[in-house]
Amino acid sequence: MTETAYKANTNHAFVLTETVTVAELMHQGVAENDIRYSVVVEDLFQLRSQVSRTRALSTIFKRLTQVPEDYVKLIATGNTDVRRYTILFLVLREDRLLRELIVEVLLDKIKTFDYILTAADLRAFFEGKREQSPTVAAWSDSTYRKVTSTTIQVLVSAGLLRATSPRGNYEIWSVPIPSALRQQLIADALEQYLTLMLDI
Repeated sequence: MTETAYKANTNHAFVLTETVTVAELMHQGVAENDIRYSVVVEDLFQLRSQVSRTRALSTIFKRLTQVPEDYVKLIATGNTDVRRYTILFLVLREDRLLRELIVEVLLDKIKTFDYILTAADLRAFFEGKREQSPTVAAWSDSTYRKVTSTTIQVLVSAGLLRATSPRGNYEIWSVPIPSALRQQLIADALEQYLTLMLDI
């Protein structure tokens, strides 16, 4: 797994429904320009602004066109869990901060049978990254807050975290990855992503 740069991912982090829609159209053989017209002009995603539609579609196209067709097919034809975890895989490929949060915090906690992620844990991780990385340190306060929120929301949307009381705390959920996705990742020598999806 090559180490990518930190990016300020603040918009359209998971977009499950929209990604499934685009994957289904791609799997049916619909041309990229036709999909773009349906989304941007005809408002297929039901997003208020044209800018939001364009950004969301750009994020989705980038993810779906950088992996083999097999993953597009999994999202297009799989059940809810297959779709959710395949999209998580796509997000993990591009999001270094998310990968590091999982490795440095979630997996460490699981090793000690501690399944509660606290607000303090999250603060310590993100502040640590701010101190270690000039890139993260250069983000504005509003960008930093958005990235923090978006990163957590990805894990909640994927089902790896569930909100608990008190507010700001989460329970870590470790569940087996659906076999169709597991077999595809192993076939492509990408087993390391199984660990990142807490399949341990």
